Amino acid sequence: MPTFYELATPQCSAEDFDGEIVAINLNSGIYFSMKSPASWIFLDLCRDYSVETILNIFHGDNDLRFAVEAFIGELVTAGLLRTKEGAVEPNNIPFLASVPVASLTRPVLEPFGDMQSLLLLDPVHDVDAAMGWPVSPTSEVSRDKKE
Repeated sequence: MPTFYELATPQCSAEDFDGEIVAINLNSGIYFSMKSPASWIFLDLCRDYSVETILNIFHGDNDLRFAVEAFIGELVTAGLLRTKEGAVEPNNIPFLASVPVASLTRPVLEPFGDMQSLLLLDPVHDVDAAMGWPVSPTSEVSRDKKE
């Protein structure tokens, strides 16, 4: 039985910026960057191509196939994708299949946590009245106000 994934909404959102996918897990506050071929794999999975179909593209290159399988596992572990039940695979070929396998490199999921504290703030309850912007109770601005 084929394995299908979908974007793990509503806690995850993703956008395509000229071939670079930026995805964010709002529960963890971590956002991720994916460039080709990672972006193509991500998009093909979100377009209802099964994991097996994606992996079969790499049937001649076991190292790359294992790297793609590990990458898909990272997407799930990061909370960006979740299992999708009842999906029907499209009749056309995935975008990734139109690219020569020899030109593909290992997919990379690049995490960024630099905005994690801001993204995890509660914008309703953690707003500093004077600033009008969410401020963590443990931030320098918050401590300065209390003194």
